[in-house]
Amino acid sequence: MPALAIVSPHPDDAVLSLWHVLTAPEEVMVVNLFGGSPDGHRGDAWWDRLTGAEDSVARVRERHAEDRAALALAGREPVDLGFLDGQYRTAAPAPEELAAGLDAAVPAGTPLLAPAALDAHRDHVAARDAALALRAGGREVRLYADVPHCTVYGWPAWVTGEAPDPFLRPESRWEDTMRETGVSLAACTPDVRRLDEAALTAKAEAVRAYRSQLPALEAQFGVMRPAVLGHEVTWALPA
Repeated sequence: MPALAIVSPHPDDAVLSLWHVLTAPEEVMVVNLFGGSPDGHRGDAWWDRLTGAEDSVARVRERHAEDRAALALAGREPVDLGFLDGQYRTAAPAPEELAAGLDAAVPAGTPLLAPAALDAHRDHVAARDAALALRAGGREVRLYADVPHCTVYGWPAWVTGEAPDPFLRPESRWEDTMRETGVSLAACTPDVRRLDEAALTAKAEAVRAYRSQLPALEAQFGVMRPAVLGHEVTWALPA
């Protein structure tokens, strides 16, 4: 049985956010929740248009290939569920449908490591809420800071180890987006990882495998900067 399962909303979120977990010696499962093929779409979805795709079905195949190549650098393979990425649908699947799909894909008793959805991306919110629904049913769940969405205003000083800026408190945005869940991050125990040079170099190589996504992520978030990629945070939730 895997030591834990990473709930990755899309192909790339696990590598971007949890390189230290992927490269740990324990068996780790990666589940791409929104991994379905958008049959009928031909480049008419906003993110696909932005990233130059002319055929959305082909782009999903390409993204899965990129993900397999990136995860292979950590010795992992993804499991892709059939739910559709937000750009291909008009409404989110029912929370109980997502939770049931996730529960069926991950062996019973395996803890989940789910995105905290710290910038309120709708797919990340749906993935988080599905995991928390399973937590209500007894499944062990931890949360992770979803890079690069969580770094829109930078990392908090307690993550970077730098002197705090008295006029910028990024974690206040995190607290706002978590409030609706009933989980207070202030009451959770964070595990902060600052990647060393070797780990950061390896992670950057894996991120470069997402070649169809990287230019847009770089333009929006500056994702390849060490200040973004070099920190990873998870939280243990209160009993």
